[in-house]
Amino acid sequence: MGYYIRELKSKNQNPRWKIQFISYKKQYTAQSNAKKPRKDWDISKRRWIALGFKDSMSLEQARARARQINAKIEMRRQEERRKQIEEEQFVLERKFTAVLPDIYKEEFEQKYLVGRYKNPGWQKRFLTSWRATQRMLTELQIDPVDWNEDVHLFYDYFQKKAYSFSYIKKILLVTNLWGYFLSRRLGQNFMRIPSPRGNEKARLLDAYFGKRGHRLTPSDPITPSQLTQVKHKFKKEQYNWLYLSVWLGLRPQEVDQLKNPQMVRLQNSTEGTPTLWIYQTKLVSVPHRYRWKLIPIIFKEQKKALQIIRSKNFQRPIVKTVKKHFGAHTTLYGGRKGFTDLMLSHQQNLFHISQWMGHSSIKRTWRNYKSKCIAHHLPIKKSA
Repeated sequence: MGYYIRELKSKNQNPRWKIQFISYKKQYTAQSNAKKPRKDWDISKRRWIALGFKDSMSLEQARARARQINAKIEMRRQEERRKQIEEEQFVLERKFTAVLPDIYKEEFEQKYLVGRYKNPGWQKRFLTSWRATQRMLTELQIDPVDWNEDVHLFYDYFQKKAYSFSYIKKILLVTNLWGYFLSRRLGQNFMRIPSPRGNEKARLLDAYFGKRGHRLTPSDPITPSQLTQVKHKFKKEQYNWLYLSVWLGLRPQEVDQLKNPQMVRLQNSTEGTPTLWIYQTKLVSVPHRYRWKLIPIIFKEQKKALQIIRSKNFQRPIVKTVKKHFGAHTTLYGGRKGFTDLMLSHQQNLFHISQWMGHSSIKRTWRNYKSKCIAHHLPIKKSA
C-alpha cells in the first residue's frame, strides 16, 4: 500500500507522469479474482502540493518523493502495530497473572516439573500438558473454587478445540493438580474437574472425530503379496524396512531400533529354534527384564528378515510414499496390522501370535489386529 509514480510516455507536456495510490485492503479488492488483488486510483493534482509534489519535478524526483512518503506511511503503520501488540500483551499478562500468579507458578513447576520428573521424556510430556493447561486457564479466567460448578465451560473449551479424549484426560490431570496446589496455598476449598462421561464425553468425541475424519481409521494391512507387487517402486532399504514389519509384526519404532544391538538379540530356545528378542520401550509399567518380546524364527521369510537385520540395510519410508502405493488408509503400521492374519493363515495359534506381538492379552490381539474381513480354517485331512 502506498503511492506510485506511473510514467506517461505518450504525453508531450510536463509533467510526463502521474501519481497513483495502490491498496491491497480487502474492502477494495473483494471482487477481484487476481492472484494478488489490488486496487489503484489516480491522485488529483489538487492534492499534489499537499503531498509535496510539483509539476516541475522530473520522473526520478517524483519517484524519490513517493518513496519518502511510503517510508513514512510504513513507519507509522509499524508503530501502530507495535502499539496494538503491546496493548494485547498487557491484557494477556493481566489475564495470565489473574489465574497463574508468578510466585505460585514457579513453585509448582519447581515441585512437579523439575523435582518430581527426572526423566527428560517425562518432563517433556508434563510440560506439554502444562502449557496447554495454562492456555486454557488464561482463556477461561475461572477461579479454582468455581471449577467444579462451571465444569461445562471446560467441556465447551475442549469441544471447540476438538481435542482427543486421551489428550483431554492429560490436560485435566495437570489442571486438577494445579488447582489443588493453588487452593492449598490460598487456603481455599477445591473440588476437582471430573472426567467427561455420558453425553458430555460423546459430544467431545464427536467433535474430535469430525475434525480428524478418515485419518482416525486404523491402518489397512499390508500383505506379503501386496509388498511383492510394489517392490520395484521402493528403494531397497525402504522395501527391507516394510519386509521386517510384515514378517515380524513390529511397531515402526521397533523396526527402527533393530540397528541398536542393545535393543535386539538372537538366541536359541530350549528346542533349538532361533528366537528374536526385541526390547519394547513402550512398556513402562513392568520391570526391565519383562519388557522383551520373543519372536521365534520358523519360516524361511523370517530367516530372510534376520539377514536384513544383520546387514542393517533398512530405512523407514515416509508415510506419504506408503499411502501412494498401498492406499490412503495405509500407514507404517500396515505390516503389523496384517501380521495376525498372516500367521493365522500359516496355521499358527492366536495365543502364540499375541505373545509374539507383545500384547498383554489375547483379547487385544483379536479385537484390534484380527481382520473381520478374513476367515481362516485348518486344512481338512482326507480320509484314506
